Order: sequence, then C-alpha cells, then structure tokens
Amino acid sequence: MASFNLVYLFIFLSFINFVTNRAQYPGFLGSICSGNKTTPKSAFELNLRSLVSYLSSNATANKQFYNTTVATRNHPDSTVYGMFVCWGDVPPQLCTQCVANATEEIVSGICFLSKEAVIWFDDCMVRYSNRSFFSTADLSSPSSSCVPFNVTNKKTKLMSLFSKTINEAAEEAANNPIGAKKYATKQERISGLQTLYCQAQCTPDLSPQNCRKCLNVSLDYAQQNCQGSLPQFNNPSCNMRSDLYPFYRPSTTPPPTELVPVTNFSHTDSTNPAYLSHNCSKTINTSDSDFLSNLRTLLSFLSSNSTTKTGFFKTTVDTVSGLLMCRGDLSPTLCQLCVLNAIQRISSECPSSKEAIIWYNQCLLRYSEHTHLSTLDTTPKFLDFNTDNTSNLNQQFFTWTLANTLSELESETDDSTIKNYGTKAVKLNDQQTLYTLAQCTPDLSYGDCSTCLGNIFNEEIPWCCMASPEGKVLYPSCYIMFGLSKFYRDAAEIEAPRPASPPPTTTRNIPINERNKPGTSKENNKGMSRTIIILIVVLIVVSVVLLSFCCYLQRRKARKSRYKSLLLGQESITLEGLQFDLTIIKAATNNFSHENKIGKGGFGEVYKGILSDGRCIAIKRLSTNSKQGYIEFKNEVLLIAKLQHRNLVTFIGFCMEEQEKILIYEYMPNGSLDYRLFG
Repeated sequence: MASFNLVYLFIFLSFINFVTNRAQYPGFLGSICSGNKTTPKSAFELNLRSLVSYLSSNATANKQFYNTTVATRNHPDSTVYGMFVCWGDVPPQLCTQCVANATEEIVSGICFLSKEAVIWFDDCMVRYSNRSFFSTADLSSPSSSCVPFNVTNKKTKLMSLFSKTINEAAEEAANNPIGAKKYATKQERISGLQTLYCQAQCTPDLSPQNCRKCLNVSLDYAQQNCQGSLPQFNNPSCNMRSDLYPFYRPSTTPPPTELVPVTNFSHTDSTNPAYLSHNCSKTINTSDSDFLSNLRTLLSFLSSNSTTKTGFFKTTVDTVSGLLMCRGDLSPTLCQLCVLNAIQRISSECPSSKEAIIWYNQCLLRYSEHTHLSTLDTTPKFLDFNTDNTSNLNQQFFTWTLANTLSELESETDDSTIKNYGTKAVKLNDQQTLYTLAQCTPDLSYGDCSTCLGNIFNEEIPWCCMASPEGKVLYPSCYIMFGLSKFYRDAAEIEAPRPASPPPTTTRNIPINERNKPGTSKENNKGMSRTIIILIVVLIVVSVVLLSFCCYLQRRKARKSRYKSLLLGQESITLEGLQFDLTIIKAATNNFSHENKIGKGGFGEVYKGILSDGRCIAIKRLSTNSKQGYIEFKNEVLLIAKLQHRNLVTFIGFCMEEQEKILIYEYMPNGSLDYRLFG
C-alpha cells in the first residue's frame, strides 16, 4: 500500500508540473529569449512596456503588420525596436486577439526583462530587440521540421513537384512591394486524389530581394535536414510550409453562410450495430481441425468478454490470436450486441480463413493465426467518402475546417479518459455542426496511435475533392469517422463510464498542425491561475472517489466469488464449467422477451434462446416466488448433471446470479414421442 501511495504522489506532482508549465494563453507555440537581461524598473523596461502598449493598440482591423521604436532622450541603450505580423490567412479579429495575447505574454512570461525576444502564436508573431532589425532579413538558422510521406513509387516525382510549387509560392510572396502583404499559397495534384499544399510568407518590411533571399537560405537549410521528406521552417523574417492537407485558411473573409451539402451516411449515424465491411484472407484450411477448433474457442472467448468495461479484449488460443474493440462511447450492453453480430457474420463470411477482420459502425473484430495483433496494421482498409472534382469557397472552407479539426483531434486521443479515443465537434455555420471521432486499439502506444491516425490524415482522405464533410477510414489498428449528425455519445451520456487506462511512459505527441511550428515544447510560466487550482482540487477529489469505487467493486467481486463457492460447496469445481453468466442468458433470450417464451408451469417459465455459437437452447427460469432455496437448487443441478441418457434432454448448464435460478437444456422442437425414442 505504501508503494502505491508513492506512485500516486509521483503522478500527481508530475501533473502539477505539466499544468504550471503550459502557456497561459491559447495558441501559444513558443518563444526565443536572449540571455542578455535588463534590470527591473530600468529605462529599458519602461520603454518595453510602452512598446507593448503601442503594438497592442495598433493591432486593428486595418493592420496585420506594424513596427515602431520607443526611445528615451540621453539613454540610447534603452531604445526598443518592435513589430508584430499576423499570418497571411488570419482574419482581422483573430489577428487583434493574437497580438493582445502575445504582448501580454511578453510582460508576464519567461522572456520578460530579456533585451531580445521572439514570441510565436498560432496566428501571429511579436518581436522586439535593443538593436534595429527593420527591413533586414534574419538569415540565422531557422526552426525547421520534416513531414514524412508515403507516396508509393512516386518519391522523386513528389520532391520535384515540391521544389516547383514552393518556389512558385516564394516568388509570388516576394514580388509584392515593401509594406504590402508578402504571402502566397499554391497547391498541385500529386496523383489521384492526393494533393500537395504550399505556403510562403515574409514580414512586409522586407524588400522583394531580401524576402526571396530569406526564403531561399531558409529553404536550403531545411532541405538539408529533411532528406526525402517535406521541409518546413520558420524564422523571425520569413516562413515556409508544405503538407499533404489544406492547413491554411482559404480566405481571410468570413465563411459562406450557405449550408454545407449533406449526404446520407446512415451507417455512421445509426444507433444500432450496422455492418460496414469485412476482409477474409485468401489462405484457407478446411482440413486443419485444430485451427478450426481453436478459432471456435477464440470467438467464444471474445463473445463472453464483450461486456468488459474497457470495450477492448485481446486473447490467444494456442496459435490463433484475436481481439475486439468497441467504440469508446459504447456501453457494455451495446458493445456486446455489436460483437455478437460481428461474430455471427464473420463466421459465415470467413468460415475457414486463417485471417479475417470485420468492421461495424460501433465495433471491430479480427483474428489471425499469427500473434502480431499488437503491432501497427494499416491494411486491409475500408474507405467511404463522397468526392467531387469541382471546387468553390464553401467547399474549401468546410474542407479546411475538417482538416483543422482532425489535426487537433490527434491530441484529444492523448488527453481522453479512454485511452487512444477522442471526439471533437465544431460549428460550421448557424445550423450545422461537424462531428469527428478518432480511435486506436488501446494496446498501441501513443506514438503508434499518432502514426496510425497521421497515416489516415495525410494519405487516405481526399482533401482536394470532398463533396461533403462526411466519411470514414477504417484500419485494423485505428479509424477516423466524421459527419454532420452526431453519431457518438458524450461522456455524460455514457451508461457506464470506462476507467482510464494508465498512460505509458512515452512523451506526448505534437498535434499534426503544429509539427512545423517552433517552440512546441512547453515553456515555464509564472504563477498558477485560480482555474488551474480548482482543476487540480477537482481532479484529486475525482481520483479519490474513483479509487474508492474501484476498491469497492474489487471487494464486491471477491465476496461474490466466495459466496458462490459456499453455495456450491465441494462440488464447485465440478459445476464451474456448467455455470453461465446472466448477461449471456439475457442476450440469448433478448432479455427474456415475451416473443421467446414457449411455456410456463408451477416451477416458472420456459424460454427459447440462441447462444453466440448458434446453439438453440431451452431455458427454465425458476419463479422468484418458488420455495426452493439455493441448497435445493444446487442438489437438483448436481443430480441432473449426473443423469445423462440418450432418451433424456441434454443438460447444458445453469445460472445462479442476482436472485435468478436458471436451468439450461438442449432445445427440442415439437414432435411425436415414438420418433424421439426410436427415430
């Protein structure tokens, strides 16, 4: 118990360190601060505060760039030069807010009192120095990153296309005169529906020659560090970015008010299990009785474990491995229903295949004769989209919104209480909302999950040609779904919340849309807001409650097990193999529905049911008013179990749970007595 408390304390202190090191403002990416510091209340500090005020007040709707100088007479060493620039695709109102946040970060963040600093946010950059940098290209080593890609047999073509497209964007951005926006975007089709997107920008105070020089030098540096990958870079004077999805806004104007086209993706929106696709391996073996027997046993294990609260179960029977995964918002009851449907269908579609996978809208199930199911698998796959080669501003906006939302969703799967699962919703207009969901199998590490989702994001979604923001991509190890109607339940709506899986020791992944940005590591910031304090207190209380609840469930399970052993006595080992869970009985009889009722007597009622393996059974449910107690019921079960005869109906098992006393027999259809006895 002492060791557990130490581990819990370590996790808690790590969480506090993580929270307090986060940026104070949303959209903060990072900063570079010089080690040369001024002293508090010096003339330089006073001028810096004045500069910050000037920059913030000039970030109006008509300005996306501004530079100025603040000096004190007779104190030349206290002069401060500063500027802000918003990225070329940022609307004016977001530019104003970004500059306000960035200037506040200067006076309250870790760069305060530094004589030089650059602050980057999602939508803008603020820079100041004690030396003039206006109209001068900063040719120092830029912050660069590399975007890997997987364009089969077209790597040389892609790099050639990248060089052509990025240079066209750089030339267009640089050709604008001093003071004008130096920003350009270009896109080119790679092959099929895959497209390359490029963006280039310089600060408006640079001349066309200095802008192009900055872009060229930085691009050469980035390409040297990204052999065979798409380079991205950012420095204080210019930046350039390329990727395989539309990462930039199509326009700085407000999105169109017209409705987004809607199609009928009923499989995604259905509240019931709906079949999507399956894949059977070409390798079959109808003569391998051991394999077929192991497969039947495996499917039975998956069926009986489909009510696990984590919605995930993986096991191996001899040489056959299999797993099931239900959607993160599903209750155990709905999970079991989906898995039973999947088992029934895969058994008929792939009866002798050595490997198979089946996808439903609420679950997936797969098996293989190999034991590699915990590795990252991207094949086979199932894709479902509506595509259209025409393009308009409305289509460009909803495609950009979808791309931006899914890129943020990757980090949601890291932070979710359900491991490797996340959802995100965003308004498209006054009447429509975009709903997105991403999930990986919980046995994947966060790094592998990020790789799996990133592969879908960059290589499977036809960003150029989306007719509507509705679709899905399903891999064996992960999937992404999105649509215009809500197809998942929020945490508050889930019937039985699933406990959080313990996080692995791998580092947290950077969201896709931040991979090229500088300073993505969390910077230290001063103080802790009241909101963070309240959050920590709430998390402590919730953790204690969850821990107590888990201990209660564990003890209750142990008591239940001991209680059953006492009831069954010395015969518990003999009867254990005949005992069925009540959930299986309820599933077989559709929760003892009236349609399944076939008889009634003084002892109680009789129901017809079908087990997950297809066997028909007759279920004798003793009345709760029966005077027969547990001891008498146990003796009856022992007696029936020992009396097996060809002229007696086969006894299959029993259930003794939640005040229920149930006997299970082989189902015998109506017929004559002499036929049953003598054939």
